[in-house]
Amino acid sequence: MLFNKLRTLCNTCVLHLQWVPSHINLKYDIADSLAKEGTTMPHAYVDPLTYLELYSRRKALVSISWRHPPAHSWYRSEGPGAAIRFKGDWKDQTALARLSSGHLKTLRFSRGDKKFNICTKSNMIEVTPQHLLDCVALVYDDLFKQPDFVLEVTKANDLMDLI
Repeated sequence: MLFNKLRTLCNTCVLHLQWVPSHINLKYDIADSLAKEGTTMPHAYVDPLTYLELYSRRKALVSISWRHPPAHSWYRSEGPGAAIRFKGDWKDQTALARLSSGHLKTLRFSRGDKKFNICTKSNMIEVTPQHLLDCVALVYDDLFKQPDFVLEVTKANDLMDLI
C-alpha cells in the first residue's frame, strides 16, 4: 500500500527503497547514526526485468525441477500399490482404472454425496463399481488378476459405456 502511494507520487522518477535495520540491540542515537550512514551508501541500480526475462528464468527453474525428479519412495516404482498390470489400448486401460478406483463416467456429486446413474441392465440399482462387477458375476480381485477377462465380460454385456 505504501509502495503504491510512493509510486503514484513519483511517476517520472526512479524509486529505490532500501531497508536499514535499526534499533536492534542498539541505543537510539547509535541506531539513528547508522541509519543515516546507510542512506549515504551507494545504491546498486538494477534494470527491471522484462516479461521475457522473467519467463525464461521461470522456465529454466521448471526445467531443472523436471531433470531432478522427487525423491519420494513411490516415484521410481513401476506403479502405485494397486496398479493394474495390463497392456491394452488406452481406452481399455482407462476403463479398468476407472472401474478399480470407482471414478466411473456416470459418477457425479450432489450435496457432497456420490451419485451414479441407474444400471441399464437391472433398471433399478445405481451403477457403482461393485454393482457392475456383481452384475456380470465378477469380483474386485479379478480386475488385478484377470484384467483381459474383465474387459471381455464387460464388453460382451455392453457395460463399457457406463465405465
